[in-house]
Amino acid sequence: MAEQLLVAEGLGKTYGDVVTTVALSDVAFALERGEFASIVGQSGSGKSTLLNLIGLLDTPTTGSVSLDGKETTALGRSGRTRLRNELLGFVFQFHHLLPEFSVLENVVMPGLVGGGSEKALRPRAEEVLALLGLEGLEDKNANQLSGGQKQRVAIARALLNRPALVLADEPTGNLDTANTALVYELFRKVNAELGTAFLIVTHDRAVAQQTDRILEVSDGRLVQDVRNEFGAPSG
Repeated sequence: MAEQLLVAEGLGKTYGDVVTTVALSDVAFALERGEFASIVGQSGSGKSTLLNLIGLLDTPTTGSVSLDGKETTALGRSGRTRLRNELLGFVFQFHHLLPEFSVLENVVMPGLVGGGSEKALRPRAEEVLALLGLEGLEDKNANQLSGGQKQRVAIARALLNRPALVLADEPTGNLDTANTALVYELFRKVNAELGTAFLIVTHDRAVAQQTDRILEVSDGRLVQDVRNEFGAPSG
């Protein structure tokens, strides 16, 4: 039996006191180690809210999130931050690189926040950059890169701490067709070679169809959870 990495139970999120808005209601699902899954839904459906709750960037109004067997709802801010740094990596639509820093400096940033040194972190950063086809660019300034390269550096940064799960929120929404395909291929490569699980939020159903499992959110509810036989790469 596969080991569960993420368990969401009865997740709900309501904003406001006098006038309330229900962003998410009674969402429940589990994700196994090494899964390659996507969340789809229209704008405003609640998919990004769900990702924020899973990523411990926000707290649920109701329900709970467990990561690697640890129930997170009762954790304080420091406990949530520690668990997030240990288990999760994040990739967003915009790369959020620091343009005045080098590629390597951007990639090691999560490790520096965790108390590591650039010297100690450099071998791991170089390994991840090589995996993503960015070897030789370590000392180049981030503002000298193309859009596709910047997003690959952002992926490398997300992988630095060897997360068990990468949460990607519209990671190809700002890229052209060729770079969208490349990012997806790199996600697949990392998933296969490192065993990293992926949960990709996207409005692009063509991207979602290439994942192994599709969760659909509509009006704040999980309305569909299907295994996708066409998602896995052939061969």
